[in-house]
This record gives sequence, C-alpha cells and structure tokens, in this order.
Amino acid sequence: MNNWKEYIEQKFQPKSEFQIEDGTIDKGNGIYRLTHNLTGTIFDFIYPDEDWTKIGDVQFYNPKTKGSSGEFWESKFSEIEKKKLDDFLKPAIKTGWSSQDFYIADKHYKSYVYWNQKFTGDRFSYNTGFGCFLVLLLPYFWISTMLKKRKIISGMVEVIIEPTEKTFANN
Repeated sequence: MNNWKEYIEQKFQPKSEFQIEDGTIDKGNGIYRLTHNLTGTIFDFIYPDEDWTKIGDVQFYNPKTKGSSGEFWESKFSEIEKKKLDDFLKPAIKTGWSSQDFYIADKHYKSYVYWNQKFTGDRFSYNTGFGCFLVLLLPYFWISTMLKKRKIISGMVEVIIEPTEKTFANN
C-alpha cells in the first residue's frame, strides 16, 4: 500500500456495499465520496493530490443526523497517519456513533457527536444555523441546550448510527 487511494480501496470492502462518486477527476471538486448502502454513512476524502500521497481532509457523516465527525485535516500517507485515520474512522466503521441534535423553532443550531452509541464520553460539538446570533445569545443557547439534554424541554433528537462493518457480535 503506497497511497491513500490504495488504503481506501483496501479499507472499504466489499465495494458492492458502497456507492462511489469520484469527484477527484473534476479539479474544481476534489472529493472522493463513499456512501454505505445499508447505514447511509458518507465518507468524504477531500482534495487528494495527483498521486494520492497527501489528502486535504477526511470527514464522515450521515443524513439521519445533523452532526458530523469533524475534520481529520491534511495528511501525508504514512503508517503513523494511516493509524490516526483508522482511529478517526473507527466509530463509523467498527463501533457505531451517536448524535444529539438540538433545535430551536425547528432550526438546527448544535449537535453533540459521540464516538460511541451510548451518548457518553468523548464528543465533538458541531454548530450551525444561527451564525453570529449563536455568539450573541450564548447564555440562551447554553441554557436551552442543557434543559433539552436533561429532557426538561423538547427540541433534542437523539440518533444512533450503526457501524458500516457488521460482525456477528453486532447482529
């Protein structure tokens, strides 16, 4: 294995379980996207260089939730970076993940994305929807989020995403 493209082809098997969109042939796009047919999880490998030895970013997300993985950032292909990427992709591929999506007036403003299906432990916070108002009204949004998280008021949706790699233990 000499580059990220070979890594992807080896990692995401069997290929029949994924829809593959190669936007890297369009220099204006530069996204190599794999969508898992069963779970709907989308993996984006963004702006690889021409020989795929460096990649600009990697992200995963699922249309069932507003939350996403965050960003992996630019990485040169190496055994160390490959291990880091394996760790980054582990929730989507091996263990599953979960997201708490928060809404005000049916408009999404925040998600907590957990690296497991139990809504516990390490999480990534993802904000959308209200731009500068989120900063201006920080106390309101913070209190609202805490009340929703404790299920005192409505406006939180919890989503569990199954891993793409199913094993007999998961079934």
